[in-house]
Amino acid sequence: MRLSSVLALLRPALPLILGLSLGCSLSLLRVSWIQGEGDDPCVEAVGEAGGPQSLDSRTQLDQSDEDFKPRIVPYYRDPNKPYKKVLRTRYIQTELGSRERLLVAVLTSRATLSTLAVAVNRTVAHHFPRLLYFTGQRGARTPAGMQVVSHGDERPAWLMSETLRHLHTHFGADYDWFFIMQDDTYVQAPRLAALAGHLSINQDLYLGRAEEFIGAGEQARYCHGGFGYLLSRSLLLRLRPHLDGCRGDILSARPDEWLGRCLIDSLGIGCVSQHQGQQYRSFELAKNRDPETERSSAFLSAFAVHPVSEGTLMYRLHKRFSALELERAYSEIEQLQAQIRNLTALTPEGEAGLSWPLGLPAPFTPHSRFEVLGWDYFTEQHTFSCADGAPKCPLQGASRADVGDAPREHALLTLLLVYGPREGGRGAPDPFLGVKAAAAELERRYPGTRLAWLAVRAEAPSQVRLMDVVSKKHPVDTLFFLTTVWTRPGPEVLNRCRMNAISGWQAFFPVHFQEFNPALAPQRPPPGAGPDPPSPPGADPARGAAGGGRFDRQASAEGCFYNADYLAARARLAAELAGQEEEEALEGLEVMDVFLRFSGLHLFRAVEPGLVQKFSLRDCSPRLSEELYHRCRLSNLEGLGGRAQLAMALFEQEQANST
Repeated sequence: MRLSSVLALLRPALPLILGLSLGCSLSLLRVSWIQGEGDDPCVEAVGEAGGPQSLDSRTQLDQSDEDFKPRIVPYYRDPNKPYKKVLRTRYIQTELGSRERLLVAVLTSRATLSTLAVAVNRTVAHHFPRLLYFTGQRGARTPAGMQVVSHGDERPAWLMSETLRHLHTHFGADYDWFFIMQDDTYVQAPRLAALAGHLSINQDLYLGRAEEFIGAGEQARYCHGGFGYLLSRSLLLRLRPHLDGCRGDILSARPDEWLGRCLIDSLGIGCVSQHQGQQYRSFELAKNRDPETERSSAFLSAFAVHPVSEGTLMYRLHKRFSALELERAYSEIEQLQAQIRNLTALTPEGEAGLSWPLGLPAPFTPHSRFEVLGWDYFTEQHTFSCADGAPKCPLQGASRADVGDAPREHALLTLLLVYGPREGGRGAPDPFLGVKAAAAELERRYPGTRLAWLAVRAEAPSQVRLMDVVSKKHPVDTLFFLTTVWTRPGPEVLNRCRMNAISGWQAFFPVHFQEFNPALAPQRPPPGAGPDPPSPPGADPARGAAGGGRFDRQASAEGCFYNADYLAARARLAAELAGQEEEEALEGLEVMDVFLRFSGLHLFRAVEPGLVQKFSLRDCSPRLSEELYHRCRLSNLEGLGGRAQLAMALFEQEQANST
């Protein structure tokens, strides 16, 4: 009974016991087989490859491991030798020997330096790292923003030789490619830069529009200078020792032919139009050909266009090619957007995962209240996010120090009060008494603020004369925001004024939004006349413009500029105009015209939705210049109302007259 009961208890564990016993037995058998084989199999493998190995050989292998131990070599400095400090370059590009890709050299002359060369500079200068102008005129007057090198000799061979010598001496170690062109050539700068980026720099290359020499073989070709040509750095380095010999032996009336003969005679290298699958494409512009109507494939794909007879034609070519590049960019954007749509359909989100605008990452969208970004509101003394949950607590510690270190912008409002010859004198009422009282009340209501005002007496004040008075009362680093009493600036106007006015570089003259005449602007459009002109985008609806309006491009009363820039332009005006001519200019010019005519700064004009001006008829003084007077009158007429509103007013007037 006991045995049967024990077996009944052990029966569930019997397979486990048998498995353990079998496993232990097999393990013991395997160990006995391995120990019975004798030597180490790894050592036998070595013995098979290089012959039988004994115990001594294994001992030698173990001893050879000592050669792999690291050895520390101590630094030793000879005290008898002077210590030389290692100088590091300022930029890692210089230390690595990297070079800029492309330098452009323009050959110009006395007659075209101030016309065609200026047009070249304005169209392509911002596309290249460096643009140089070479002329044979001695003591040439350099136009603003151009780097001109004068050689003092206008002979073609001499000019080309000295130009190449200058490029080798000053820029031979800094650039990979040198593009030489004439000032009567228009170059499609982005395409030329892309061409230079696709060519290998480690070879001698003379690339351009290949032309045959008269009476020479087919291999003797030169690059036509009118369409420009590329020289590699390695070719310029090889050519440098032969320049003096070529200048004495080769006679040619054209600098491009002289260079071609010099390269063939000294180095045996001729001009090519194609290299490494890249074709140098050019287009010869016929006389009186309109670039706006040119549709040929050679023109549309050209790197250079020649000849360009005048500056206006250069600008028209630049406009046409810029439009072509813009169309190509739009086409690529559409293709990328189509690819994004196709790929988005395969994502888990499907069409719902598309963002707008297409291709730009979607803004962050919190999926729960825990992902909502928190904002801490504070003043200079208190914070409204307290640790204990209180609604308000003092600002202390590092937070208070950070707020104290934050830069502050100070704006000073200066009121310019212009009195007539008989106003504001003894016994005469002050027309600005209410304005002065309002300024004093604001200073009392808001402690720490100051509203300054200047009184000027003038019979017919001009904007420039008034600005002369104000500029003398402020430091040269003052940023002026010039406006009128009819203008209502929004809260973002001052910030955009500060961002768009750059000292020594740019002045900003915004285009304000002019409200239409409320007497002609109905609250709703007449039937069939279409909607009223809209209010400016981004403007505050509470500030007016219920009847619509327009951006007044004819007016230039508002401006943002630095005092130093204004004083520099004013000094240049006084230097170029003297006596009665200066007095007439001060009466007939506005501040924007002073910057435009007597300053080298960029003038930025853009619509400003936050700058809204109530309807008012400008006083067009007959002392203004003819152009300014015409702009003033045109501004008054265009500011009356939209076409639908004016048509409705005329219709109602005709109906009233007929009855």
